Amino acid sequence: MKGGTYQNLRVPNFSVHILRGLLEEADLDWRTALANAEIDPDAVNRPGGTIPARKELAFQLQFVGLTEDRVDLWVRAARAYSLGSFGVRGLALATAPTIEAWVDVASTTDYGPALFELASLRTTDGAVTGMEFTYPDAPEELIPFSVYRDLCFIARNFTWLYGSPFPFTQIEFPLAEASPELSANVPCSIDCGTETLRLWWDPATSAQELPFGNAFQHAAWIKADTQIVDTLKATGDWADTVAKTIRAAPELNRKLANVAATLRVSPRTLQRKLELTGDDFAQLRDKALSDLAADLLSNTDLSVARISRKLGYTEPASFTIAFKRWKGMPPSAYREASHYKTNAKSRA
Repeated sequence: MKGGTYQNLRVPNFSVHILRGLLEEADLDWRTALANAEIDPDAVNRPGGTIPARKELAFQLQFVGLTEDRVDLWVRAARAYSLGSFGVRGLALATAPTIEAWVDVASTTDYGPALFELASLRTTDGAVTGMEFTYPDAPEELIPFSVYRDLCFIARNFTWLYGSPFPFTQIEFPLAEASPELSANVPCSIDCGTETLRLWWDPATSAQELPFGNAFQHAAWIKADTQIVDTLKATGDWADTVAKTIRAAPELNRKLANVAATLRVSPRTLQRKLELTGDDFAQLRDKALSDLAADLLSNTDLSVARISRKLGYTEPASFTIAFKRWKGMPPSAYREASHYKTNAKSRA
């Protein structure tokens, strides 16, 4: 994920929530850190909330600046990230039947907020024998934290998947030294000062069946993760696919860059595809949000405030203004009219 593209996205708020909590526990100035990143404290603690990726990146930089000498907090941050943090893709990873299947999923999908590139390391006969992390678009001052986070995250989750300490054979660590906290996470030597972060293991380990793996569920979650993309490939209907993508996760996909990331194309490519069919992203988005809002107002008891958050609006007033533009009346009036029509039909 290119840095410029990443910063145009909206992302889940779990990363900022984790880091803010650690700053508070360590009695460090998390309030100023949030203010410097232009993040509303209420947005951090809202379950299922999202924030602009540029603000997440700004807050991560604030966190690193406050914790330069607290690698223990970096390790704790890594432990707080779980496969559940990655939604459907996380479920595909959690159900991987083998480590090779896990690496295949992780290295062929693009997870923007991490700003890393992940590649599998293979033997000459193609067996997976490790992983490599690179950070071509991450700010230089963020890389040390990212290296600690990614190494600890992989070590922790591989140990869970494997059912016992994962048998890494070598760690190549692209920093001058490694904190003692890392020794509790990996059972092998750590070679410091290398070119990049590489994690190695015996290739035979990659093919062993994992105790918590499930090939059927793994395939199902991969299908769910790629269904929208597969539909697009089958039909070539970019406008319909964009609309479905927005409806599937409106709180994340209100911007063209987010939808492009979900479809694994560049924003420029998506814009060009829509222009070729005479479609406009803003109009497609408004139609998708309008239809979804109307459905939720007519067929659920969710409050207007809850619906506005579900559609990605930070304030109900902004949603009300948009809905009046779409439907010519406020959401509350539309709900009343919808219920009146339903009741009239049932009486007829």
